[in-house]
Amino acid sequence: MNDLDVMIRAKQYLENLANGIDPLSGNELPDSDIVNNVRISRCLFYVSGILQKVIDNGGEVQREKLKKSQRAEFSLTAEQSAALTPENDDLFISKVANIINAQIDEYTMKKLKSGDITAWLMSKELLTEVIINGKPHKNPTEAGENIGITLYQYMTPNGVVVKNCVYSSEAQQFIFDNIDVIAEFASSERKNAFSDEEE
Repeated sequence: MNDLDVMIRAKQYLENLANGIDPLSGNELPDSDIVNNVRISRCLFYVSGILQKVIDNGGEVQREKLKKSQRAEFSLTAEQSAALTPENDDLFISKVANIINAQIDEYTMKKLKSGDITAWLMSKELLTEVIINGKPHKNPTEAGENIGITLYQYMTPNGVVVKNCVYSSEAQQFIFDNIDVIAEFASSERKNAFSDEEE
């Protein structure tokens, strides 16, 4: 019998007890039995309901995320940083951020946003911002191209030509190698933004 089967059996026992029935014999319990106390019965039904949610989730306990304001600033341990491995394919920055964020517990820690990474790359003059059709776009500088950032052009299904930066495995590794500095930069930028809002 696996854990899920045990949970299902336990839920059945709880429901039987909550209804004043001996789960082993199937006989009704006397009115004087403690499980027939209204408060106890309600507690048993409540716990049975929670157990049902766990069963519906495949036996996994559903954790609740902390509010963003309560989560720790993004950071990686040395082991987590060492586990970052670049893909062989060129990736959009959102995919690079996903690789990084896969290392953290997002229930208790803030994610590193793709915008945090590109803002740091801009501060290092590896990306530059250009305005196309009134909208800001990020292009690699010559230095950015030298580390493996290139501009990728593609057409959407409705015929619109889109240009986005893609990051080679070398560019991904460059970001991973500087992840601590990027995290510190992102945290500092958030604090500055919060200070500006208060003024």
